Amino acid sequence: MRIGLDARTLTAPRPRGTGRNLLDAYRLVTALRPDWDFVLFHQRPLADDAPAAELAARPNVQLRRIDVPGDRLDAWFQLALPLAARQARVELLHLPANAAPAWLPVPAVATIHDLAPLTVSGELPPRATARFRRGVRRAVRRAKHLITVSAATRSALHELFGVPSERVSVVPWAPDAHIAAAAAEARQPQRVAELCQRYGLHGRWLLAFSGWAPRKNARGLLCAFARLPAAVRATNQLVLVGCEPAERRAALRKLTRDLGVASACRILGYVPHADLPGLLAGACGLAMPSLCEGFGLPLLDAMACDVPVLTSNRSSMPEVAADAALYCDPTDPESIAAGLAELLEPATAARLVARGRARVREFTWERTAAALCAVYERAAGARAPVPVEVVVP
Repeated sequence: MRIGLDARTLTAPRPRGTGRNLLDAYRLVTALRPDWDFVLFHQRPLADDAPAAELAARPNVQLRRIDVPGDRLDAWFQLALPLAARQARVELLHLPANAAPAWLPVPAVATIHDLAPLTVSGELPPRATARFRRGVRRAVRRAKHLITVSAATRSALHELFGVPSERVSVVPWAPDAHIAAAAAEARQPQRVAELCQRYGLHGRWLLAFSGWAPRKNARGLLCAFARLPAAVRATNQLVLVGCEPAERRAALRKLTRDLGVASACRILGYVPHADLPGLLAGACGLAMPSLCEGFGLPLLDAMACDVPVLTSNRSSMPEVAADAALYCDPTDPESIAAGLAELLEPATAARLVARGRARVREFTWERTAAALCAVYERAAGARAPVPVEVVVP
């Protein structure tokens, strides 16, 4: 079989989120099916040291660059990709980023990670929200089959777009392979000291992957942190990473000053992936009070690093964390603050770490890759595909 993939996120110079997940999955997918051919379509030149370069060396993988200068009107995705897929004679095209083009001359499957722009107020500007909705609607109408990373997103697809469950396969992610493998080394005293010096850390810290999106609830987390006793804040920093762009960092730093907690908070922008194992493994807890998530990969990354977790009691987060996390109402700073206080209690943290070790073993990239292969096989068949679901207790 010949599989095509929109690999723009995977081949980015600094792949994040979906790109990292795809890379972990495709390392195994391409190995599980050595008799299949995989054509990875990308837009930018691929550097020799790019994380995806290793895939290009495999005999059943081709990286095919499609150059669309300027890319006005989303021409790469809407026209160049479908045309290239047809010319490459792929039997199935995987569209991994919440959308499908208006024209699809080959059979396709599409992954819908989350519908946050449609459920979280202010997640995107109005025009971008309308564009997101069109992309999802086209995926629903044109893709032969849909993939979600959680049952929560599958339910949201049904509620907002009327998609029947038999058209959707639930294929969850697994912990970031690099973070899990590097956690033990990252805890070495010299590495911890270097990290603390680089990012201005001291003592203990709570970590949050706050990113650019309002759904990450950075403001709610800061307001909750300010409600903790001063003695607790004096010995526990709150570290927010991925706060982009610079204007967002400036706004969050202003909020810390207004709340009187600036000295206990570190508001960081982009952090190199190589530093994430140390920041996470060295944390005394992960705070993830998101308003919405499609999956919530940092939950598993934290569990793989023996770090206790506080997260939200909604969308996919209880589905992923089960009994291995504390839960809060992300719209209530008092609830978040109470969760943070409990998370910092040694007995609670030890209990959550033990449960997290058991929980994270339920999620593996081997299982994810096998499920993706099954989806491809069924979607490329002549009959309507039967949904695949990876059942996690």
